[in-house]
Amino acid sequence: MHKKKKLSAPTMAFYHEDGLPPAWKQAAKFAGEKGRLGVMPDVIAARLGTKPGESPWETYSTTLTAEYYGLSKSGKLLLIVAHGIGPMSTLDGITCAYSWEFKDKSHSHRGGRIEQEEFWKMEAGHYGYVDVIDYEAYCKRYQYPFIQILRTSEALTDPVLKARLGPQAESYILAHSEYARAWHREQAGLDPENRYQQDPDNWARYLDRRRGQHEEAGAENSDPFILKLGDAANCSYLGENCRLPEKGSAFAHLISTGALCHCHHEGHESLTLDIDCHEWWNGVRLIGIKAGNSVISNIHQGPDVRRLLHNHWRDLLMSVAQPLTSIGFRHLVRIGDQWFTDFPKQGASLDTCEPEYVVTSQREVGQPVLFRTEIAGYHGLFKYGIKDVDAIAPPEANAYFFVDDPAVEWNDGSPTHHFAQVQFMCVETDTTKRVMRSNELRHDYDRMMELLAREEEREEA
Repeated sequence: MHKKKKLSAPTMAFYHEDGLPPAWKQAAKFAGEKGRLGVMPDVIAARLGTKPGESPWETYSTTLTAEYYGLSKSGKLLLIVAHGIGPMSTLDGITCAYSWEFKDKSHSHRGGRIEQEEFWKMEAGHYGYVDVIDYEAYCKRYQYPFIQILRTSEALTDPVLKARLGPQAESYILAHSEYARAWHREQAGLDPENRYQQDPDNWARYLDRRRGQHEEAGAENSDPFILKLGDAANCSYLGENCRLPEKGSAFAHLISTGALCHCHHEGHESLTLDIDCHEWWNGVRLIGIKAGNSVISNIHQGPDVRRLLHNHWRDLLMSVAQPLTSIGFRHLVRIGDQWFTDFPKQGASLDTCEPEYVVTSQREVGQPVLFRTEIAGYHGLFKYGIKDVDAIAPPEANAYFFVDDPAVEWNDGSPTHHFAQVQFMCVETDTTKRVMRSNELRHDYDRMMELLAREEEREEA
């Protein structure tokens, strides 16, 4: 038995593949009754307290900053940005808004909605302070609003961006710009892989253009591209001129931000990230903040289920009610020096790559042989049926693993087959216990927190 220890982190992010409700519940449980969930100004504060390469800059986050788009009482199109207040400040409010999309059996609805009356209450300040932006006036600022990437000078004066980022918007924009300039100076000294080997002159001209662009963008007081300000891709504000919400409603979305990326756009290379609207189907990463932590200087990256499974598989072994007498024919996965059978898959599909039973002994059967299979769908995904591997296995083999990564066989420019070297094995396993599945651990908040606390304790020791 291990003595339970509480994590010291006051702020932690929770990513969940199953979407917003489970991510919300875990972030809220971490925060506690008197805590809260993070808004975009919290992410900005964490970025200002850290540097690129650290978690706040390198991960996607969804926040309780919400943006609403609709008609004012006077008939003017407005954008309203609210940080942690209003109809989308609770789990019920968020799911109610996005139910416009996920409850639609016709599958024609996109995005979130609130009632017109709620929009007017937001406009009037019923819930507290909000930023109100004249939408049509804003769109006149750019040739391609909500699509193009902003330079520093544009970002510093952009009312929608400043509303989304919050009170430290200017400090953040200036910090990001300095990091971008340093990145450009670094890129100016790097030559990418030669894609023009048959045309050295063309390659030399490309390098000169690229180097010049990075030197210009990396100069002191330059005006680099840094941010993409978007709407919801599946529910754009834009139409021929603008898109009107359905009568009696207004658009409603949470605001998300992505990680820094090396972006190629319109002849440029830039160090950018996006600030845009959350779409319901996205995987969700929410931030829990414990009470008494008003100043956010960093964000713990939270539980990584795959890493926890690999680091603590011994602690995650579960008794099996009816142990197998035979494992059949199984794919193997390895964690460190330990082999496991993989959880079985169905048909021609990807391997699950999730450890199930511990292999207690193993021996190789023969030398690696070639396995070749027709491509099932996209050639970048190695899908195959275990029965096809079993068909070429020696009689004494009951398991296998691939020695190398699969390669693609082409015919007249079209991918036709995957092939890889497969090593057959004869293994014995302990089927009285199995490793907890990643989806089981992902929904077990207490177990994840226990394992994280144990890791923290080891680091401190």
